[in-house]
This record gives sequence, C-alpha cells and structure tokens, in this order.
Amino acid sequence: MPTIKDIAREAGVSHGTVSNVINGRGNVSVEKIQLVWQAAEKLGYKVNSKAQSLRQGQDRSIAVLLPSIEDRHWAAMYEVFQNEFIRHGYSVQLYSTRSMETTEKELLASALAERVSAVISRSCLLDAAAYYRAETPELPIVLLSRESRALENVMYAAFDPERMGTDIAWHLRRKGLRRIGIFTEPAAFPDTALFLNGFRTVCADETSVLDCPNHQVDLRAFELFEEDEPFDAIVCTDQRRESAVRAACAYASRRPLPLIVSAAPRSAVTDPLALAYELDYKRLAHRIVKALLARLETRSPLPPTLFMENNGFRNQVPVPQLTESNLRMLTMASPSTTALKRLLPHLEKSTGIHLELTVLPSLRDVYEVIQSSGSGRYDLIRMDVAWMDELAKKLFRPLRQIPFDWDRLLAQTLPEFGDSYTSVNGERICVPYDPSTQLMFYRRDLFCDPTYKRMYFEAYRRELEVPKSFEDYNRIAGFFTRSLNPASPVQYGTTVAIGNVVVSPSEFLPRLFEQGGKLFNAKGQITVDTPEALAALKNYRETYACSDRTVHDIWKNVLEGFADGSAAMTVVFINYASHILNSKMSSIAGKLGFAPVPGGRPLSGGGVVGITRSCAHPETACAFLSWLYSNQTAPAFTLLGGLSPCRSAYSNRDIKERYPWLSAARRSFPSAQRRSGSAYYSNFSELQMENILAAYVQRAVLGVCTPEEALAQAQAEMDAHFTVNSEFL
Repeated sequence: MPTIKDIAREAGVSHGTVSNVINGRGNVSVEKIQLVWQAAEKLGYKVNSKAQSLRQGQDRSIAVLLPSIEDRHWAAMYEVFQNEFIRHGYSVQLYSTRSMETTEKELLASALAERVSAVISRSCLLDAAAYYRAETPELPIVLLSRESRALENVMYAAFDPERMGTDIAWHLRRKGLRRIGIFTEPAAFPDTALFLNGFRTVCADETSVLDCPNHQVDLRAFELFEEDEPFDAIVCTDQRRESAVRAACAYASRRPLPLIVSAAPRSAVTDPLALAYELDYKRLAHRIVKALLARLETRSPLPPTLFMENNGFRNQVPVPQLTESNLRMLTMASPSTTALKRLLPHLEKSTGIHLELTVLPSLRDVYEVIQSSGSGRYDLIRMDVAWMDELAKKLFRPLRQIPFDWDRLLAQTLPEFGDSYTSVNGERICVPYDPSTQLMFYRRDLFCDPTYKRMYFEAYRRELEVPKSFEDYNRIAGFFTRSLNPASPVQYGTTVAIGNVVVSPSEFLPRLFEQGGKLFNAKGQITVDTPEALAALKNYRETYACSDRTVHDIWKNVLEGFADGSAAMTVVFINYASHILNSKMSSIAGKLGFAPVPGGRPLSGGGVVGITRSCAHPETACAFLSWLYSNQTAPAFTLLGGLSPCRSAYSNRDIKERYPWLSAARRSFPSAQRRSGSAYYSNFSELQMENILAAYVQRAVLGVCTPEEALAQAQAEMDAHFTVNSEFL
C-alpha cells in the first residue's frame, strides 16, 4: 500500500501537507487539496481510520454483545449504537452470542483483544456483572437488564420489569381472562424474577410459567399446547417468543390461537390486532450512548443504573364503533392525502366508517369548488390554513355546537398549533390536519467537503456555513451554480417555485418578513409597494437566477430537482419534504441536512379540517377525527408521508429517524407566520390578493418588468380591486 511519502512525491507537496489533507487539518489551498487526492486516487491509497486512531494513541471502538439482531428490539438498539457512536468518532463491533454461555465468553475475549473502549452486553450469564468485571477491570461496562447490584464502572440499563408484569396482569384481569401462560427467560435472572413477581401480585391463580434460555425457545414453545385445558392468553416477554408460540400453535394445536400479549419495541406502525406492551428500546439506546460518551470523553462516572419508563399499552382517544356510516371529504392531492388513502381500510374495519374522498389537483381547485358550490356536498373539508379567516366560519360548524370532548381530542396535538390552527376571532372552528412550516434543506456532504469549503473561502473570504439570511443563501447558491462556477459539483445552487398563485408568494413572503416588511398596515390595509418588499423581490429574483429557471408550478416538481442531486439547497414546506426520501429518484437520502429558513421568518402552512354546516352526522365525523388522532393512526399517518399534528407522531423515534427534520420543524413552528385576512376591505379574499401579488411577483422574477414596476402595479390593482369597509371611511 502506498504511503504518505509516496503521495507527497506524486503530488509534489510536503509530507505535512498530505497529512493535513488526509486528516482534515490545516489551512491548505484548494489547488493542493486537489493535487493530494488526485495522487492518492492514482496510487490506490485508502484512509485507514483504525490506523489513524492507533497512531494518535486512541482506541475508539465499542463492543456490543447481543443474542441476535434478528430480534427487532436488539436490532433497534444496535442501529442506534452504530449510528450514534460512529457520529462521535467511534467504531462499533457487533458480536452475536446466540445466548450461549461459551460463545459469549469466547466473543468477549475476542473483543478485549481488539482493545475496545467499552462493552455493552445483553448477557446470558447468571453472574454477568462479576464475570465481566473480572475480565475487564478497567473498561466501562453496560449490562442490558439482568442485575441490579452496584459495581464500580458497571451500569445496568433496563425498563421496569416488575411494572410490566403488573400492567399486563391488570390488563388481562380487566378482560376477564382466567388461565394465563407466561413464556419467558429463565426465572433465575433478576429481571425475569421481578416481572413474575409483578404479575403474580395481580394474577397468582391459574398462571403457568414456561421459562427457558433463548436457544431453546423454538422447541419449548410446543409445551404450551400440551395442556389439557387451553390457555385464554399467553404472555411472551419478547417477540422471538411470540413468533415461536404462533408457529407452535399452527403445527401442534387444533384449537384457535389464544390471545397473545407480547413485549414489543415501540414503533410507528403496529398490528392493530396484536396486543403489544411497548418498550422504547431506541430511546434506551440513546440514553446509553449519552452516558457512555460522558464516561469516555469527560471521565464522568457511569451511573449504577439507567431505568427507562415503560411505554405500555397504547392509550388512544376512544373511537366509537359505529354501524356502517358514510362520510364525504374534500381535499387536495398531497402526501397527506396519499397517506390517508392507504389507511382507509383500517378506518373502515375499526370504526365502520366509509370515507369517500374527493381529491382535487391543487389548493386553487379546492378553493374554486368551495366558492362555486359551497360545502353542501361534503361532511368534512381539508382547507389551507391561510384561508381560515376568510372561509372557515362560512363553511364549518363551530366546535361548541357539536357535542364532543374537544379539549381531550386537541390535547393530543402539539401545543404549538393552539389557536392558529383551530380558531377564528377566538372561536374554535376546525382542528389541525397536516400543519406545516417551511424549512431549508441542503446537501450536507457538499457543505462539509474540505475542498468546497476552501474554494468558497478563497472566493468570498467567508466560511461555507448554513446560511442565516437570504443574502447568504443567494451567495452560496451562486457558488454552487455551475454556470457561475464551473467547479461546482452540482448543476444548480437551488430549486425554486414560481409557477402558480400559491407557490410564488410562499417564496416571496419569507424574504419580505426577513426585511421587517408586512402585507398589511396597522389598519389592515394592503401595503406591498414598500422598500422592504422591493428588497425581498430583488432577492427572490437573484435566487431564481441560481436555479434551473423552470417555471415550476407545484412543490413536488421543485423537490424532484433537489432529490435527484442536481441542486445544493431548497426551501420547502415540510408536508412535502417526505418526497425527498420517498421519491424513487432520490439520491441524497444519506447526504441531507436541514435548518431553519434563512431570516428565521418562515410561513406556517398545511391545512385544517372542519365539519361542514351541512354534515348530517357530525357524531360520525367526530369518530373519524378520534381515529385520525389516535396513538395508533397518527404515527402510521406520518410514517407514510402525511404530517399529523399529534404528539405521538413527533415523539416516535422511528418517525424521527425516517424524517429527522421534524424536530427542527417543531422548533420553527413558534416563529412561523400565517397570512391573515383584513377587516379593512368589505370584499377581501385571500386568494384574490395572492392572485394579484403572484402575477406581478412572477413578472418581476421572470424579467418581464422591473421589481419597482411590479410592486407599483400590484399595489394599484389591489387598491382598485378591494373595497374599503364603510366603518373605515
């Protein structure tokens, strides 16, 4: 293998320069960075991260010993360990013990020979703490469950097994189930003993325990079906045992499968027919990583125990079971609509409700249908939040007029949505459906690349960082536009929407708000011909010059240009952002970064849903909303690309990992602004105002007229179109 000396000779630079480039250090010019990497590629040099760490006198490796990652809960934990430790500069070595004592001891010895920094283990040894401490007297150790006695530098990480036993027992008792079988790990383990103790405090009678090591599970499961009297329910303490029970029943029993209760990792989508006691293994893994990193990086002592609260059985807003009932809903094509369509069979099976969806291509189409035919044909309408002030009271029945526990339902949603997605002039009219805000998305790999960082610095004498203002945004967009910078790795600096009445104001307004501008003055009079609006419009035009200059009329098309890797940045509403990952064309899934909108003044967007005044069965509409907000439906809706307003969706770790920008979006909601109507005009229409504004913004951006001319003409047309309310005269 070639050495640093070979690369230095080939590139014609010093050894130190090569070392700085390979290790990402030093103030090295773009020219020399390129020379070094060209030489390294020519000679076939590959960076050896392990050798790097050894040269630095560091040993940054974590050994993880698990029974198997075929089990979902261990796989979930390992995924977190791998992602988080690697992100902090540690490698992760996985050892599968298959719950065999001899195998585990051999693998532990192998791990220690690799000079690992720490050990995480789900041990099958009864004396795990003592054995590991004897074998690794200096290393920090994390034992998953098992023991609870304190040993120096050993942490026990677990859920509450006794509480789990009690919770499950009470649940079965309330169902009136009598004969219970328990399929669990050996009772000699402290965590198993605690579980059984908790269960027996509630259901001691007619409970049969089958405990066995993991490697005997498949064979021993058949014993549960050799009983003369069948079990009413079988409790499995993990999903491997649940699978074994189902298989054994299929082969060995002539009776139907009894109710099965299983401890399961928390997930976004669950089997609605299964009874799962949920444990958030991913959250536990994150807590373990945090504790271990504190020990390794700052020498903080490991806490002796790390106990996580059980999630337990999902608590749902009660969903009434109705006889066959029909609802008609008007909405538009969007990721949320696609998600809802996929869940309609579950709605019908679980509630008896048949939902007929009328899906129109765009927001404008929905608006025109509402204005032409009103709400008479529909029971529910999904409306853009920007139209609430103008239309909600005309279309929707106020919530106070519908007997239902609205406070309980809305308590399921994030507090950030509050009145802004429910109320007009202090009265609750509708509920959040898919509330959204704008975020900036960017190519993290490009922003972190040392070559482009140095190139940007040489061009602008500024660091290449995530833009904080739209001025910064345009400068960076220009840098990554190949027609302006032939060295750019992508064709365009950004994608931008401009093609219709909805999208172009959404690009213009965050720029206006950043400048301190407003659409309305203190009286509610439209004011668009202002210095702030002029600065915003000029900025928008500069952004467009760094795009593909296509007149995109929907955000999906804008995002396709970003998802296929041809652009460095984009700004989009998050209810469309799932397309970045879900698109078949996406090539940037692992390269994605996200941040607040430049200027910090994004628009609030997305939609609300209301029960129309013509709805004949509002109780059925309420049942639909209860189902939509339930802790079962809301996470599934979001995972499928929708955007639920519910807390259960935003707290679900599977969803956060799939769509990591949701946490950033939640931080942006408080600063997001909603366009609001004006009482200054008697005939004010939000859409008409947007029509006028969009037309002239487009003209200016496309070069048909100057920004000054566009704003003056827009102001004149709005003054002529809207009539001043008599109370202002």
